[in-house]
Amino acid sequence: MTYVPYSYKHPSARRYVFISMGKKRIEKVVDFVPLKAKNTMNFGFGDLMADGSINYKANSNNGDILKVMATVVDIMKHFTSMHPESFIFFTGSTAERTRLYERILKTYYTLFSKDFIVYGIAGPENGNKVVPFDPQSGIEYLAFLIKRIN
Repeated sequence: MTYVPYSYKHPSARRYVFISMGKKRIEKVVDFVPLKAKNTMNFGFGDLMADGSINYKANSNNGDILKVMATVVDIMKHFTSMHPESFIFFTGSTAERTRLYERILKTYYTLFSKDFIVYGIAGPENGNKVVPFDPQSGIEYLAFLIKRIN
């Protein structure tokens, strides 16, 4: 991504926060939560709500999605530089959002693949297997897994 990311804070070992400054000011949160699989972290992303909870399904439509995505990628780079053994698992909170992530991965694959090995979890017609992500394939992925290239 060629967009300059927003600056972000790293208030705890697995949490990052930044402000989306599109049409309005929205505080965004990225959390990395350990999963049962060894060295695998779930990537959580959403809007911080007034009560301190995170809305993972928010559709902010703030007009700055590419800058927000550049920030998320920068955060993933930072986290994986500190935890190079980690795999990062992510999927959308909705099928539509998963397709959005897939389109972004396909569009910017040449940039992502410089820093990360990218896998997709292929749908039922492919046995729900973890397969190398192929930006040219017609596979509809259910989720994604990335690992930093050391």
